[in-house]
Amino acid sequence: MQISRDADGLRFVGECAPEKGFVSGDIQCAGCGRRIDPHVNSHDVSLVCTGCGFKKTFWAEADMQVYLAENWNRLRQACSHPSVSLNQPSRS
Repeated sequence: MQISRDADGLRFVGECAPEKGFVSGDIQCAGCGRRIDPHVNSHDVSLVCTGCGFKKTFWAEADMQVYLAENWNRLRQACSHPSVSLNQPSRS
């Protein structure tokens, strides 16, 4: 089952599977749905949407890594929440 979480204009998308548990997927722009990849160079550390231009900027690469880890962890916690397993379709 695919699950997602919106935060700060970004959508974190992952898979919640009984066999594998949580598997992280893509980060998408919550506005236009395009995939967002981290952009890191000496003057710019950010997550940028090439579709609509949305940009989340960080002071340092370490700050961005912490931000990403925290948001993936929140989605991982949602995967293990009891309501997720109750809403899974039964297989016949």
